[in-house]
Amino acid sequence: MGKNLLKNNLNLSLPLQFGDMSLSLIPTKSIYSIMPYKGKKQHVSENLKKIFKVPLPKQNQKTSDGNLQIISTGMEQWFIIDCDGDKLKKIITKNAALTQQSDGWVRLLLLDNFRYDVMARLCPVEPMNASVVRTQIAGMMSIVSVDDSGIELFFMRSMIETAIMEIELAMKSVSAQEMNNG
Repeated sequence: MGKNLLKNNLNLSLPLQFGDMSLSLIPTKSIYSIMPYKGKKQHVSENLKKIFKVPLPKQNQKTSDGNLQIISTGMEQWFIIDCDGDKLKKIITKNAALTQQSDGWVRLLLLDNFRYDVMARLCPVEPMNASVVRTQIAGMMSIVSVDDSGIELFFMRSMIETAIMEIELAMKSVSAQEMNNG
């Protein structure tokens, strides 16, 4: 993913740092969207667990093993991140629709001082630890995953520069207010 960003001259001014908050790019090798066919979800989950040691998570959750992650992205849809695409195709194609999404999405990591002040200015949903939600951030469709390491944000590639600008403005606002409250 990082190579694609550079190859297409997408200029991302990251990382950003304001006080104890930061925003950075998460390097991503691959993102696949998977949608099991009717009645095949359990079979797909078992195959993923057998080959990658990670089953499909429940709705609005994620599972991971090392670098590979599977996150819920909607009703009966998941993103599989940083997996071996050839292995995935072999075990999935008869039981699920599979699409390569790597060029369509960019992942960011927001460290928002765990009070979620930046997110409160941008997102209509309250971040909850160990959750994944598809929502809007500053009016742009996004996927938000929250865990102990921070807030992982997925944005469509076409919106990433605007998303970064909006997040930067919110970070500056929070930082200025913290300085004033001292």
